[in-house]
Amino acid sequence: MRNVIFAWLPSIVLSALLNFVATESASASQNWQYRDGIFGEIKYARACNTGAVVRYRVNAEAGSGDPSVRNRVNSVEFKEFSAYAIGFNLWGQTFGFPSSPAWKNVSKIGNYWSGDRRFYTVDLAFPLTTYIQNTPIKFSIHVNHSGGKTIDLGGIVNLDDIPAGHCKTYDDGAFYNY
Repeated sequence: MRNVIFAWLPSIVLSALLNFVATESASASQNWQYRDGIFGEIKYARACNTGAVVRYRVNAEAGSGDPSVRNRVNSVEFKEFSAYAIGFNLWGQTFGFPSSPAWKNVSKIGNYWSGDRRFYTVDLAFPLTTYIQNTPIKFSIHVNHSGGKTIDLGGIVNLDDIPAGHCKTYDDGAFYNY
């Protein structure tokens, strides 16, 4: 009898640990949305303002959810709200030609044959540019699908202003400054 109890003990302990882990698992971030038969959000966004190069990487999730709706993701358009100065930053002073703060098309990824991929990423660098101080940096995605277009799926990620020489990161609901 004693051997039988010890034989089952490891499996009982393992199942108790798995139950604990299952109840403590992470849920989707607050920005995750399901609209028009499409689900998704911006999972990760990082923007760096080095003073001579603007770099950013945005990773978005977008896919078809309900098979009865039959919407298929065709492409994802990445949008950025910012103001640039084409020039350089020297000792905290920006020299160059500024642009006005506005939404800009960053990239369009996917087409009819490569749509519905689930994750879409844009990773760009612009030499001899800098973000203008006190201008918020925002990212959003617009999803083109067989049922039309879903705008700002998952909301808008606002990184706020990024001083020269710094980076800001949004990672699935959390913000970090570097």
